Amino acid sequence: MHKFFSPSSIAVIGASRRRGGSQTIKNLLFGYDGKIYPVNPGYDAIHEIPCFPSLDHIPSPVDLAIILVPAPKVPEVLKDCAAKGIKRVMIESAGFSETGPGGKDIQAQCVAIARDAGIRIWGPNCMGLVDIKRKYFFTFMSPRIYQDVLLDGRVSMVVQSGMLSAGFLVDLLSKRNIGVNKICSIGNKADVDECDILAFLLKDPETDVVALYLESVVRGRDFLDIIRGAKKPVVILKGGKSKQGAAAAISHTASLAGNSRLLSDVMEFCGATPAHDFHQMIDLARALAIRSGIRPGPRLAVVSFSGAAGIVSCDLMESYGLKIAGLSTDTEEALKRLYPDWMPVANPVDLYPAMELHWHESPVAQAIAILLKDPNVDVILVHFVAGLGGEELDLSQLKTLADSVEKIIVIWLLGRRNACRDIRIEANRCGILVFDELLRTVESLSVASHFRAFETSRDNLADKGISSPDLSYVSKNMLPSEGGIMDEYQSKAILKDWNIPVVDGEIVATVSEAKDAAEILGFPVVLKGLIPGAVHKTELGLVKLGIEGKKGLSEAFKDLKDRLKGTGRMIMQREIRPDFELIVGYVRDADLGPCVMFGLGGIFSELEKDVRFAPAPLSHQDALRLISRIRGKRLLEGFRGMAPLNKDVMARILEALGSLGARDHAIEQIDINPLAVVGGEPVAVDATIVVHAG
Repeated sequence: MHKFFSPSSIAVIGASRRRGGSQTIKNLLFGYDGKIYPVNPGYDAIHEIPCFPSLDHIPSPVDLAIILVPAPKVPEVLKDCAAKGIKRVMIESAGFSETGPGGKDIQAQCVAIARDAGIRIWGPNCMGLVDIKRKYFFTFMSPRIYQDVLLDGRVSMVVQSGMLSAGFLVDLLSKRNIGVNKICSIGNKADVDECDILAFLLKDPETDVVALYLESVVRGRDFLDIIRGAKKPVVILKGGKSKQGAAAAISHTASLAGNSRLLSDVMEFCGATPAHDFHQMIDLARALAIRSGIRPGPRLAVVSFSGAAGIVSCDLMESYGLKIAGLSTDTEEALKRLYPDWMPVANPVDLYPAMELHWHESPVAQAIAILLKDPNVDVILVHFVAGLGGEELDLSQLKTLADSVEKIIVIWLLGRRNACRDIRIEANRCGILVFDELLRTVESLSVASHFRAFETSRDNLADKGISSPDLSYVSKNMLPSEGGIMDEYQSKAILKDWNIPVVDGEIVATVSEAKDAAEILGFPVVLKGLIPGAVHKTELGLVKLGIEGKKGLSEAFKDLKDRLKGTGRMIMQREIRPDFELIVGYVRDADLGPCVMFGLGGIFSELEKDVRFAPAPLSHQDALRLISRIRGKRLLEGFRGMAPLNKDVMARILEALGSLGARDHAIEQIDINPLAVVGGEPVAVDATIVVHAG
């Protein structure tokens, strides 16, 4: 990746004196300090730089080629790059896989040519690379993007959409006055993808946080591994819908994994911070860039111009798990000098009366300085209105003072446009965070204070105490060789082999066998009809619950036999009356590989969809963390007198489920729904395993 970010020479193929071809040369001239070689047979010079008719006329080696010619011509240009020995190419032209079958074919040709020549392709259909700190603009975006103040920061971005990256840059630099480091637009990702760029940026000494907008992930498992190993925060905004796995959504698990839930969930599990809109992604990333200065469980002091704003701040802090600092006696005494006699000192520090009394003495700056000395205060949230003729803050001085005591100042800014712009620019230079919205301010502080790099223990199977059946035995004797859906009896037999507790059942072919089995199991019993290929037995009327006696058993058996119409078979088991129900499952995703699901089951799996996913196999620590991630986790702690869930057993079930699926590639989906919890102990009541042929 180094040659893409720091080339010593660049050839622009398709350079011109019009629009994109001209703008690219202008952008390079703005700050790039290497050699520039425009390539176009129609010009002798472009912007006073000699222009070459073709690559082979350039007398020196070329590190990077930026291609701007129409898509049908790109394959031949790549051949010329190969002949010239160019190994790094940015294809910024459009007209490839995003346009349909014809474009896909052109893109495939490009990839094949590049692979044979050892060329790495960035793009196509992208806006290239912008490095604010170095003033590198490897893009055809309008030169207007750097006509405003250039602010460099510690956040780098990866954006799949080309025009969105341009919009980001204009919005951040011109409108919001926020500094960024690098913006990488990767387009169709024919070769270079988010894995390549993220791995590079995580090692970049100029980048503290990486923010990504992605519509798809090409190498899902590799991407998860990079996030999991990252020591820097990664913020991800996922757009669009992820691809369905290789198998159809037969099971509840696969259905619940649909859309972007699976990808978003496993990325968050591996340590990424999720975002839900573009500005939130940047604001969270900015806050995470100063995370090292925020201690866990920070105590906040609020300096406000309004009692109401202080109250709302406290409400938001409580909802986001932040603490309001209790001010020390010395701090209260020092603040009293700013207050009128009738007003008690409190946190939030409402300074409006002080502004009226001491407007000429900089009461806001004095209050901040006093609070910075308080050992009970870690972060100061300042509400500030700019441009109304009141106090002006010396942000550089305040930042120096805050750094000297290892504390953080954050500003919620309101006021007139130009005055706010000046404060944002100065704050960015000083390293003070400024936000436009109070909610986003508190949310960002909360995310930064709670961030921890991903940690896991990679236990082996022996340490987990999981039995490991001979998979050749499982595949040969239990899995249908032609592929398909295993019925409940077969599925639970495999789960039992893996030490997953199940409610045992007996296959019964006659009423007499059913009565004999009921005598052993004890009433009440449940009778189920198993039809080959059918998953949702209840919807088909194939489940008879609460059978109390032999007469009821005979009637239930006859009804099920009629419904089965000579196909399938029946299974009987003792009835379980759970305290509550869970759902656990496994799915092998086409991109992300083996994943495990845990959540609330029964009707909750359809109504609330309170489930979470994690990549498999899981360590015991990972499994416990997965259990703790559902919204309804209070139910697991012993709600309304029920016994709490035995989380250790539950974790081992998740471990076993993930290991079973990960080890046997024939398994595509596993459903355990419901997983009944009785007296705190989980047990599988029903199960389905979906396999493919081979």
